[in-house]
Amino acid sequence: MPQSGLILVAARSGRAIAQAVARTGAMVATLDQFGDADVPAPARHVAGDPVAGFDGEALIAAARALAPPGSGLVVGSGFEQAPDLLAALLGAGPYNLLGNGPEVVRAVKDPAGFAARLATLGLKKLGVTHPETRTESPDDAVPGEWLIKRTGAAGGGHILPWNGGSLPGGHYLQRRAAGLAVSVAFIANRSGKCELVVISRQWADPAPDAPFRYGGAVLPAAVPQLLADRLAEAARRIAAAFGLVGLNSLDLLVDGNAVSVLEVNPRPGATLDLLERHRLGGVMRAHLDAAAGRGWSLGPPRPGVIAGAVAYAAATLTMPAGFAWPPWCADLPRAGSTIEGGQPLCSVTAWGGDEEEARRRLSRRIERIVADCARRGCLVEKTGPMEKTGDVVPSLQC
Repeated sequence: MPQSGLILVAARSGRAIAQAVARTGAMVATLDQFGDADVPAPARHVAGDPVAGFDGEALIAAARALAPPGSGLVVGSGFEQAPDLLAALLGAGPYNLLGNGPEVVRAVKDPAGFAARLATLGLKKLGVTHPETRTESPDDAVPGEWLIKRTGAAGGGHILPWNGGSLPGGHYLQRRAAGLAVSVAFIANRSGKCELVVISRQWADPAPDAPFRYGGAVLPAAVPQLLADRLAEAARRIAAAFGLVGLNSLDLLVDGNAVSVLEVNPRPGATLDLLERHRLGGVMRAHLDAAAGRGWSLGPPRPGVIAGAVAYAAATLTMPAGFAWPPWCADLPRAGSTIEGGQPLCSVTAWGGDEEEARRRLSRRIERIVADCARRGCLVEKTGPMEKTGDVVPSLQC
């Protein structure tokens, strides 16, 4: 347990991590950019840009206001493109980091360095490769063969087909690869131990300006045992090579027997809610133990399959007071907050006997909550520089 007995969570969206930490019995305080209604108190909404990340000065000031020196620190998304900010946040307490440090984050999120290191791990013998990666525009590239990605960004919304031209700063190119999106969640420590938590299958929810925007995931994914063993071994080698600790995930594309490593997420990721429910006792306690250098244990998996996704608003709306959210929704916007059309409305989960059933139930729930919010929320009509707001309906009965 940290010296102060408190664990500070800092993430672009911190609700899932904060709730998971609280379930371990630890005291928790949260810093994030969304300020959702279901974030455990105490919490601070910290200014920032969805692409550029946190306002560094505001983040550090809020951390000092919430968490005394010696507190633990668990971070989520928002620091992969800013490892120097992670270092500054650590020193602001100083805090006891329960996860991967700035140098590890910098190493796994350096496109050229990551690719070069993977080439030394013998992954090709496992049938595991990495798409060609370039940090400069190739003269001989055929438009459509490459994707442009923002270094350290998360969520898939930053990924676009590259059609030529100069490469903006802070971006890189990765050659397109075929396959279904799969992610391997694992827990590791600095002594070389690495344990597979679960394999999930993921999908995109394309938007006109974001064709690879994150949609959701389902787990455990039904994959052949031989493939599962190969993926677990790839994760073990990568964890050891980069010194990863705690809960991480390895994103891949699987096309038959061919496997392509896309990236490592050096933190608890978008599937944390699903992982917590899949494993009896959750996974956050194991993350905290592994990151602190202690032994850990994972509870047995629950029967069934769980799916989770982001529900995106169909139109711009303002949330009314007294909105009654179903229990299968999370990341709940506060009353009075405005959600732009196409932006995240909430997160939704559903159980099923297999992947198909879980995803079918999930889709029905997403359709239901999006339709109900559009019908009963406070729709905002765009009228140039001003916005006109309709009547507020006091509640949503689901």
